[in-house]
Amino acid sequence: MDLIDQLESRIDELLTTLKGVREENARLRQEAAAGASTYEEEKRRLLEELQQEREAKNAVLARIDALLEKLKSDPEES
Repeated sequence: MDLIDQLESRIDELLTTLKGVREENARLRQEAAAGASTYEEEKRRLLEELQQEREAKNAVLARIDALLEKLKSDPEES
């Protein structure tokens, strides 16, 4: 009977450990999902800022091109 008692005790310990591991796994999955969500939000924000910077750069370049064209077309008027 002693071996059966030891086996039963060990199985209970393993089941308790398994339960703890499953809980830890669930917690880590939640943390990973939250981290991924934060990452995606930051990525979206940075892409929007990048697009705004590109648009501003293109507007400035267009103005520079217009000024250069103005100088080329009639340098005596300037």
